[in-house]
Amino acid sequence: MKVLFTFGGIPHYLNAMLNKIQAKGADITVVSPRKGNTTVGKGVKMVEGGAFRHLTTPEKKAFYGKSSFPALPRIIAEEKPDIVVMGWPYFLQIFFQPALRKAIKACNARLVIREIPFQTPPYGKITEYFKEHPMYDEAMRLLSTGAGFYLRQWMTAGIRKYCYSKAVGTLNYSTAAYDILPSYGVKKEQIHVTYNSTDTEALLKEKESVLASPAILPPSERRLLHIGRLVKWKRVDLLIDAFRKVTAAYPDAELVIVGDGPELENLRQQAAKLQLADKVRFIGAVYDPKILGAYMNESSIYVLAGMGGLSINDAMTYGMPVLCSVCDSTERDLVIEGKNGFFFKDGDADSLAAKIEMMFESPEQCRRMGDASERIIREKINIEIVSERYMAAFREFMKVSKSL
Repeated sequence: MKVLFTFGGIPHYLNAMLNKIQAKGADITVVSPRKGNTTVGKGVKMVEGGAFRHLTTPEKKAFYGKSSFPALPRIIAEEKPDIVVMGWPYFLQIFFQPALRKAIKACNARLVIREIPFQTPPYGKITEYFKEHPMYDEAMRLLSTGAGFYLRQWMTAGIRKYCYSKAVGTLNYSTAAYDILPSYGVKKEQIHVTYNSTDTEALLKEKESVLASPAILPPSERRLLHIGRLVKWKRVDLLIDAFRKVTAAYPDAELVIVGDGPELENLRQQAAKLQLADKVRFIGAVYDPKILGAYMNESSIYVLAGMGGLSINDAMTYGMPVLCSVCDSTERDLVIEGKNGFFFKDGDADSLAAKIEMMFESPEQCRRMGDASERIIREKINIEIVSERYMAAFREFMKVSKSL
């Protein structure tokens, strides 16, 4: 089967997943922007190449304000895929670009929509949803305010429902899809939860080398770790506030922050102002997997105080317990309350501090939770299982003969 994906860019984890799916027998073609991207976060490292076919094309902001690939109809007509997989916001072209619908129909391709879903309100419950779940950008600017925002969301919901009606199914990173997509008319059997994974095979192989290498940090049973881009919606400032509350009871505690970004200097100043300069280590950006592995292997608890990413998967692969809040909902499938970590109240430093203290009280409990984290990765969410979930979904899609 020939599968064509649209992506705003190809981060390293996605490259590994696409290579794995290709190796399982799918003929993968990826369409991504020719220059840069507008849909992937700034600072996310992209890779080029892979076992799959990679096409680049100009990306433009359409008249409706979202990124699009104007040449996609021509590309589909030339490539003649069996399955076309489109993520947000590119699948909006299904509604706005008749030529795209015509091209997909002409080659009898099956349209598939891929989402987490994230910041997607249930259909008909837009106001209630955003009152409970305010929308922010990476700079933590509130977006969900004003009549214009709610009008756009209402229109987007209608367009989204139309696009889903044209798809044979969905690919989703989170089981939250079962709660949201049926309100848009998607049948449960059309919802395929693949989860998401880093290259766990490479990580576990690298881990063997890390375990056999000298430590890069002094021993500590109370070391917190955060890895990620230093942007406001990662809420590292909240983590530092919570850490300050913990240090009175645990003066030997340490916080290690790996990453770079526009908030680095502000966070340094915050730590200094709170007299934590000797307890907070700012490592900077690290891309060497062996060094990243060493920080995970030598830390006690992984903390994600704000918006998530695949760093939780990596930390769990290294046997770390996790503290996080529910942000994009993928956390709900990785962290089991009380088994391999805990959830704290979103945006609440006191709640986070209480969870940290709970775990610091028993290093042995942390180790047991870390073992549970690694089992979840080995048994439930890893690159082998996730890639096979993609393939199982593709086989189901191929059974559907109808196109747009």
